[in-house]
Amino acid sequence: MLTKQLSMGLSAVAIAALTATSAHADDGVNFKFSGYGTLAATFTDNDDLAFRSSISQSRGAGTRPDLGVDSRLGLQGVATFCHGFSATGQLLVQRRRENDTVDSNNDYSLGVEWLFAQYSATSNLDLRLGRVVLPVFMISDYRNVGYSQPWLRVPLELYGHMPLTYMDGGQVVWRIPAGDGTVTLQPYYGKSESNTSVSGSARKIASKYVYGFNAQLEWGDWLLRAGQIKSSLPFEFAPFAGYGDPSAARYDLKDIFTSVGVQYDNGKAVFIAEWGKRKENGLPAGATFLVPQFQTAYDYGMAGKPLAAEKAWWAGAGWRFGKVLPFVSYGYFKNTSVFLPDSWDSLNASVRWDFAPNMALKAQVGQHKAKDSSAFVTPGSSGAGKVTSFAVGLDFVF
Repeated sequence: MLTKQLSMGLSAVAIAALTATSAHADDGVNFKFSGYGTLAATFTDNDDLAFRSSISQSRGAGTRPDLGVDSRLGLQGVATFCHGFSATGQLLVQRRRENDTVDSNNDYSLGVEWLFAQYSATSNLDLRLGRVVLPVFMISDYRNVGYSQPWLRVPLELYGHMPLTYMDGGQVVWRIPAGDGTVTLQPYYGKSESNTSVSGSARKIASKYVYGFNAQLEWGDWLLRAGQIKSSLPFEFAPFAGYGDPSAARYDLKDIFTSVGVQYDNGKAVFIAEWGKRKENGLPAGATFLVPQFQTAYDYGMAGKPLAAEKAWWAGAGWRFGKVLPFVSYGYFKNTSVFLPDSWDSLNASVRWDFAPNMALKAQVGQHKAKDSSAFVTPGSSGAGKVTSFAVGLDFVF
């Protein structure tokens, strides 16, 4: 939750800053309201490629400043009842597709990011039911709260390939004291969906089920996290439609995503790194890839091979000089499947200035491979091997 007190540097400052406006009803119910936002302008040195911050965006930035790539606004309300019961709702406005149709909304869209009931059985055990965060990454709980992070934009090599951010289902958060530290265990189960734009085509990702488990250790200035998420998605495989009338293969795609992260923050030095690996089941035999008279997927050696077999990692470090925090990061992605195997990377540098309470100005510049399908709406060479992105923005909480 946004109001959760974390012991780690910027996260603690940001969450504490979300000191919500409170109101008490006559029946003893306590209401809290808070919010967060980012207003940022993003542009690149190449008008032929549209740069974006998520694969749910089907519009991106060129050489003219674009306010939609990195800007967002979130509003949250928490109602606390007696005997450990509470309810949390969060609305999020950002650029993303509303559905998988061609004329889907390509700009700002209002969505319900969280909407769950919680029972706190003890001070260390929370049971949640409803729409909750999908805790895939180390910063999943506050991924959209730019003020809580040293950079203006999350590393796309890892985060850009996981469009699912919330889940409809159940979740347990169990915090266990361990000496001077705390171990947090988080199992969950439910369903999730997202509308994406990949290589210019829209696709809806809707899971039959998604479940997983996280384990996290907070110890002094250190935070260590490991987790795995499994999902099943009905899939229709019909690539290269322009070559003819392909016979689509329909099957349940089984996806396993494993990630590990580490963070160190002593108030001056900041170091963060994460690694992730995706493994999927093999494609079915009998799907024709080009035209019916051509060979089948099996003949191409694709049957039994995964649609995606990905590895990605990123690492970044910074140092605080009073209210100023410069931060440098590098990210790498590689797909080793037989279907379009490829790799790319990016180098990013940012600076953060906490010029006022609950507000921070940020600037970020990055160099990206032009074929990066997470960073560009329609990746390709376009005569450029690398594209440089620029962004300046204001992060705030209230």
